[in-house]
Amino acid sequence: MKNKLNLLCLGGLLATTFCANAVQRDITVTADIDPTVDVTNADGSPLPSSVAMQYLPGKGLAAHKENIKFWSNKEDKALSVSLANTPALTDANGSNAIPLSVSVNGTKLSTTPITLEYATAFPSGIANGSSTMPLVIAQDNPGPVAAAGSYTGIVSMVVTQATAPAEKPGGNK
Repeated sequence: MKNKLNLLCLGGLLATTFCANAVQRDITVTADIDPTVDVTNADGSPLPSSVAMQYLPGKGLAAHKENIKFWSNKEDKALSVSLANTPALTDANGSNAIPLSVSVNGTKLSTTPITLEYATAFPSGIANGSSTMPLVIAQDNPGPVAAAGSYTGIVSMVVTQATAPAEKPGGNK
């Protein structure tokens, strides 16, 4: 009887061993890190890597709007914001271009940097990022587009931190 019980237990153990299924899933995690500055959506999530602009016949491209925040590791430095190049959408053969405009907080960006003063951009300090600011990507000259097709382009926004502290009222002392 004891041998039958041992065989039954051994059989049950072997059955559960061979019936156990497992799966392993590997997730590659990446991060682009700049310890000085960053730009995110207003909620702190990453900016989208792509957006689809809606074309309205007779009107042109509808503007794409995101609420963003800037992040900094220094409590006294302004930020410089510019475009790496002049953005445009082009069709597949590259012969038809639609110039785009990009603005942050109502200021149009170009390849020449604009300055976001620390006191204005970060009125509550750096812990929670800058004030929420609208980022708008729009057709530079709104209006109908003559050539049909699939258009693509890249908007490259460059954000750098000033190298000198912001000047205090009455000069730095």
